[in-house]
Amino acid sequence: MCSMMKRTIEIREEGVPEELLVVRKSWEEGGVRFLSWSFRAERETVFPPMRVHIAVPARGIHYRWTPKLHLIKALNSDWFENLYETSGFTGAPVECLIAQDNKNCAVIALSDTLHTIGLKSIPVEETAQYDVEIALFDREAYRGLEYSVAVRVDTRPLPYYEALADTAKWWETIPGNEPAVVPEAAREIMYSTWYSYHQNVDEKTLFAQAELAKELGCGSLLLDDGWQTEDTGRGYAYCGDWKPAPSKFPDMAGFVKRMHDIGMGVIPWYSVPFIGERSENFQRFKDMLIDPDAEREWHVLDPRYPEVREFLIGIYEKALLDWDLDGFKLDFVDEFVVTPFGGREEDERRDCTSFTEAADRLMKDCMARLKSHKADIMLEFRQTYNGPRMRSFGNIFRAVDCPFDDAENHVRVTDLRLIAGESAVHSDMLMWDREDTAAGAALQMIQILFSVPQLSMRLEELPREHKEMLAYYCGLWKRYKKAFLEGSFEPLNPQCRYNVIMGRAGEQLACTYHSRELVSVRQPAREMVFVNGTGREGLLLRLGSGKTVYKMTVRECTGGLLSSGLLTDDGGILTVPVPAGGTVELIEDGSDFSIHKS
Repeated sequence: MCSMMKRTIEIREEGVPEELLVVRKSWEEGGVRFLSWSFRAERETVFPPMRVHIAVPARGIHYRWTPKLHLIKALNSDWFENLYETSGFTGAPVECLIAQDNKNCAVIALSDTLHTIGLKSIPVEETAQYDVEIALFDREAYRGLEYSVAVRVDTRPLPYYEALADTAKWWETIPGNEPAVVPEAAREIMYSTWYSYHQNVDEKTLFAQAELAKELGCGSLLLDDGWQTEDTGRGYAYCGDWKPAPSKFPDMAGFVKRMHDIGMGVIPWYSVPFIGERSENFQRFKDMLIDPDAEREWHVLDPRYPEVREFLIGIYEKALLDWDLDGFKLDFVDEFVVTPFGGREEDERRDCTSFTEAADRLMKDCMARLKSHKADIMLEFRQTYNGPRMRSFGNIFRAVDCPFDDAENHVRVTDLRLIAGESAVHSDMLMWDREDTAAGAALQMIQILFSVPQLSMRLEELPREHKEMLAYYCGLWKRYKKAFLEGSFEPLNPQCRYNVIMGRAGEQLACTYHSRELVSVRQPAREMVFVNGTGREGLLLRLGSGKTVYKMTVRECTGGLLSSGLLTDDGGILTVPVPAGGTVELIEDGSDFSIHKS
């Protein structure tokens, strides 16, 4: 367990040049320590690479969490590559060191959520400390007169997920990170065309699919890649013109209106930075690329050109106004800052030198223009560009693609939620084998119930049991939506891929469990649901409610009733026969415990 003793951290600097004026400060607020550095030069200069090391006693530290680790939560050794880079467009500047009992040992987070920063953390054998290295001005040069950064070091022995939630709230107070408003439509189940149709989309087929999706509770259609090209060979060679393919969508505005008439929004996909060599616009921008020599048929536009930024913003603004869209799925935004630069070294047409600052300006201007026309517009971004800076632009953050992989989807949406605040977190699009059992298919839903589901199966082709399963779980999700999305969020045991997750809102509690272990509820609610994602029958449950009687309903994955009756809790361990993929709902009965006990 993480010791209750206050941790003494050590600070060390590397590479700070003598000619820079440096002001260092340290203070404490609410049990959290803050460190800040302000660097100032006599004249505008390119700041050299610098390092700050924060050494934390390794006492009690067993696991490590960052926004970009996904399945791996283990500590690493110094002979492995540990450095990960974060900026406004990839990851987030935070590291969390966790004890075995889910308590926080140290959350180290930075105030600079825009510029590229390297983070590297390793156990140090010689000192039995955990060293967190912060690399400034390494990946991308920073030019200016001054630079300031604060580091927030939280060693309070809170549950790690509460410490990370507090970090997200701190980021929200920093100018430039104010979260975008999240419309209610962003928290409704959505239907995505990607896995179900890929680029083989057309308005007649999708309208029929949307009608079926609407019956399941879907509120919007995510119109993915393919609407803008006659090509169906994947890749992005035709990106850049963004005109509906005539054979697929001869009347996009008419299609959107028909969708609105049945209560479905439309959110088309755009690969923001990509321009393909087969697009009409390629010749116009072929000398404004980050990677002109890339050995593929598409390239990344350079946002440091004002003409590039205005072109992209104009594309989205025109589509919004012409078609009355409900939002945009903006893909590959991280390519602006992760693609190695191979373009023109100097060009007077650019109005800034920094890729991150130019991309930030693009997104700010774009969001301002779009929201001036539609304040409640939905904007989906994909992991890993889901940090605090991106939350000021987008209001939907989707798990990065992991087709079929329910376990990965589970981990990714959970990683997103830990620092997402009130932003809407969506699953990757759900797909499965139609020949699978209903219980096997149900795992795709069970694993992502603590996010907004995105469905991507051809609904009319599903076997009857799969349709029943999907209808049941969509209904369950809507019934317990507040507990799944809006209340407290407790993902336990990140080293075990978050094998138990609980959420509470008001009188509701929802829990999914993914391994055969005792599920302990610290504070039971009047109404509770437990969802079996283990693949085996049975739930071991300790409610801790004391002498209480519950009405119990056990259902299989299709919603079929298996049993109902009364469950009496005397504070001990309860065994409930919940089938694989099934659920048990407990509602406080309010009758006399002593009668039922006898």
